[in-house]
Amino acid sequence: MRILQLVDGNRWTGVAAVVFDQTAALIAAGLEAQFAFTGGGALERRLHPLGWARPLLETKTRWPLGLARQVRRVRETLLREKFDVIHAHRSHDHYVAALAIRGTSVRLVRTLHHVRHARPDPLSALVFGRTDAFAHANREIAERAKRPGPVLPPVIDVERFRPAERSRELLRRFGLPEDRLLAGTVAKITRGRGHEEAIEAAAPLPSVALVHVGQGDHIPFLQRKAAELGSGERNFWVGYHEELLPELYRLCDLFLFTASGADQGQRAILEAMASGVPVVARDLPGVRDLVTDGREGAIAPDRAGLASALRRLAESEETRRRCAEAGRARAMHFTAAKFAERAIPFYEGVLSSERVPWALPSTP
Repeated sequence: MRILQLVDGNRWTGVAAVVFDQTAALIAAGLEAQFAFTGGGALERRLHPLGWARPLLETKTRWPLGLARQVRRVRETLLREKFDVIHAHRSHDHYVAALAIRGTSVRLVRTLHHVRHARPDPLSALVFGRTDAFAHANREIAERAKRPGPVLPPVIDVERFRPAERSRELLRRFGLPEDRLLAGTVAKITRGRGHEEAIEAAAPLPSVALVHVGQGDHIPFLQRKAAELGSGERNFWVGYHEELLPELYRLCDLFLFTASGADQGQRAILEAMASGVPVVARDLPGVRDLVTDGREGAIAPDRAGLASALRRLAESEETRRRCAEAGRARAMHFTAAKFAERAIPFYEGVLSSERVPWALPSTP
């Protein structure tokens, strides 16, 4: 069984990073899998040495000539290397894949990574109708989409992300206080990524300082907001450091998750839990797949409830310890081997089922 994972992404973030790890898990399990992505970015430079990652998509001149080039390139790859399945993950790569397989025996699979993709627009609906099977990043997407298929969650390296003593050297490097609880966030610092909510939740708690891990042009606005709330000196902006990410998680007493990114498998929650850090999260799609309120952390029903959820964990060292242990145990269910156990039967079922004809899907 040969599988080509296709992702319209050229950065080491979001959906592309999730699918890269999933592809590596399939390879480790003995499958012949490859990862195809959008060239011309940091991802291509990073993955160049690998023999199973290739830039088949492009960012410029997509319509119509660029699209035709990409379809031809993907089709030639599928036929030359005799792939059995092409697995798409975003709208553009799904279109390319659907066109590339016409007239071939290659099966088409799509993972829906966000609830906004659960109900397709008319163009996407046509492509959905040509798709042999679906998978979902979380249970809520599966329920909204009303299409059968497994939940295929992110893969976590539980050796890289593991509990350990916090680094005092890193505390000093980033000027972080040792006399306050540190609540960390990990996300691109732009509008809509939950940073305002995090600042508002921590502002009434003098014992809590926020560690913002990420980069983005929204930082000046957020710094002004924190100052207006009287917590400016308790917000620390450390940038994004991929190589230091496990250690940055381990600096934190709590992990605060307030908004989803492009992939709602909510990988950041798993990274925190694997690192032994209890979680305080908004009740967003995918969160309850990973966190049970009161076990691995606390779930806030809405923006207003974040401060009280954060306070509950901040005020009890014993609760944090218990949630950290439960979170680490929960994260062990999301290793590469566990992912392969879920994914391989799915692909086997796709290949053994009847081929889906090219047609508009029926209304769910």
